[in-house]
Amino acid sequence: MYDVDVIITLSYACAVFVFVLLVYNLFKYDKYDKSDYFFSLICGIILLQLLSNAPFDLCSGLEKPWYPYVLNSVTFAQFALGGPLSLIYTNYLSCYLKLDAEKRKKIRISMFEYGIVYETLVLLNLRFGFYYTIDAQNEYARGEFWALSQLLAVLPVLLDIYLFIKHRRNIYRSAWIGTIFYLGFPILGSVIQLNTGWPITFCFAAVGAYILFFNIKSEQAFLLERQQKELAESRISIMLSQIQPHFMYNSLTTIAALCDKNPAEAKRATLNFSRYLRKNIDSVNKRMPVPFDSELEHVTTYLELEKLRFGDRLKVVMDIQSTDFLIPPLTIQPLAENAVKHGICNKPEGVGTLTIATREKETCYEITISDDGIGFEAGQKPEDGKEHIGMENVRDRLKAMSNASMKVESIVGVGTVISVTIPKKKASNINKDML
Repeated sequence: MYDVDVIITLSYACAVFVFVLLVYNLFKYDKYDKSDYFFSLICGIILLQLLSNAPFDLCSGLEKPWYPYVLNSVTFAQFALGGPLSLIYTNYLSCYLKLDAEKRKKIRISMFEYGIVYETLVLLNLRFGFYYTIDAQNEYARGEFWALSQLLAVLPVLLDIYLFIKHRRNIYRSAWIGTIFYLGFPILGSVIQLNTGWPITFCFAAVGAYILFFNIKSEQAFLLERQQKELAESRISIMLSQIQPHFMYNSLTTIAALCDKNPAEAKRATLNFSRYLRKNIDSVNKRMPVPFDSELEHVTTYLELEKLRFGDRLKVVMDIQSTDFLIPPLTIQPLAENAVKHGICNKPEGVGTLTIATREKETCYEITISDDGIGFEAGQKPEDGKEHIGMENVRDRLKAMSNASMKVESIVGVGTVISVTIPKKKASNINKDML
């Protein structure tokens, strides 16, 4: 026999503990993170199960006509919530283990069928009382097949253990201990409850929820650290992709030719080339957007080097009406290079105009890079046998760092217009967001 008051007090303490976890998770909730979503659902169900002991504490043994309805309703909810809890956690685990869509679908179907059987038996108990009964004195009593209800509750956990063992290679070793403990605690609570009669399964589930919470947050911290490392590597990759060997070769060849013909111009070109390289290298360490003036200076340096090579065949028009905003580094220069290399240079006569313009609008800043080159059809890529990642890199960094969008419009034989739209709110608050 057990002390009811001790169990009730323990349930209340665990309920407060789970409630704190739930509130904290909701406060830090990330709608794009499935683990936060599943954990909130798990905590909510465990909290309801723990609080379901309260009516027993308040109503047990009292002879009011409506008390049996309260106790029956609460007990029914207590049993019925076990099915959704198992379903939610198994779905969480299948996502966490990175199972493919087909396997997740099969698991969902199996768990749905299990849930139908589980809830049907809980409903039938209301008529036949094989799980539990509420007697005339409003006392709860276990039925003949109460143990079956506990075994059915454990079955999904055994499935979870099987999935974990089979697909453990899909998660990091550091996450193994937390997952094992979360799976093990409900089983341990059920075993103790079966052998002693102490109703402490929900309390063990609360401890398991804390372990799951710690596991999720540790995993998120690890992934954040890995993403930061990958971002640093990406910056280096972007920088290297912008320092194209052909551009370096052409620039150095042009400078070498100027050394004899026009030493002063060769000196200026050498300084421009040096600034161009330094800007690309410095961008590796940039973790936040830079003033547009800085990016404009970089693209101007690049275009001056290109004009040394192409002379009057390349005309550059700067229609800059606004510069008071921030933009990710190495954004405009690759777009301008793309216009020169793939648009203007591919024209039969090799002559064209590149226009860079900025405008301030009511809700955003707009940058346009347009050329009168050969243009292209939607979805078409240059057929030069090379990998072209510059445009996608620019689009991704604009979205990630400034919540900006990029639109490309092109007409074959007419030219291409690239429009970059940066929301004012994001542009004005970007320093705060990135610190």
